[in-house]
Amino acid sequence: MNRRTYLGAVATGAVAGVAGCLGSSEEIDADEYPVAAWADGEIEFGLPPFQDAEELQRNYGGTFEWLEDGFDELTVEGTPTTDYSAVVESVLQGHTEIANLSPIIFSLAMDDGVHPLAINWSHGSDAYHTYIATRAETDIETLDDLDDRTIGMVDPFSASGGIFPRYTLSEAGLDAGTVETEPGDFDIDWAGGHDAALRVLEEGHVDAAAYGDFQHPDDDNIVKIAESDPIPFDVVTATPDTPDDVVEALRERIQATPDEYLEEHRVDQYGEYDASLYEQVREIAEEMGVDIETLDEAEGDD
Repeated sequence: MNRRTYLGAVATGAVAGVAGCLGSSEEIDADEYPVAAWADGEIEFGLPPFQDAEELQRNYGGTFEWLEDGFDELTVEGTPTTDYSAVVESVLQGHTEIANLSPIIFSLAMDDGVHPLAINWSHGSDAYHTYIATRAETDIETLDDLDDRTIGMVDPFSASGGIFPRYTLSEAGLDAGTVETEPGDFDIDWAGGHDAALRVLEEGHVDAAAYGDFQHPDDDNIVKIAESDPIPFDVVTATPDTPDDVVEALRERIQATPDEYLEEHRVDQYGEYDASLYEQVREIAEEMGVDIETLDEAEGDD
């Protein structure tokens, strides 16, 4: 089974019903309104589950408004997805015209021809970290102490909530497994979101948790014990069949998003895409078993 066929099988339930196939653009003049004609009057913007769906809609609301204001005959709607396979499938198959892809998933999707429009920036940087933390009352002080413990994480294919923390634990000498195998030295509780991974730690359901540094504990009792290598932020992408003139128009518009449209967002700027930032991501992905050749089998096991 090839990757596209597999992703279609696992993701149909997550995206069907919220985003139909792209329709005909006969009623919209493509010469006068190329972006609107390409999108049949509505851009559906795929959102991965790194936060609660309602919070994601609020965070991205300004971005949707800015895009709408920039193109006549066009509306923009957010389409939350339930997992990271679903969001890449949504943009590969045209269920959504645009999608925000995590670094790991973006590395995959590049081989299928998605068009990078912009990199998410936050706090003036194009990269971030993932933390591994515990509660102050535990006896866990270093990564070595996580042997035979349970760690809350986000999703097997989340960069900061799955791949990078497991790589960090592997570098510390623990058997962290790969996307194809279970860890040998600890258990993972897949929480489904960064906020959820932190919450199960705060509530005492797990011994430690991994979460992106854009998430902030509400509990002063949370103690960080490790920080990952830098991770480039997510990439906003368009479908593989997007015409060049539409790609350029979308790229220019989204990178020009003003600060006031990002006040509710963890993103404070949409920066220019830099391919070199994702070279290490791909190397780490391959180290953790997410090379292109074996991705189908790895996803199937998860």
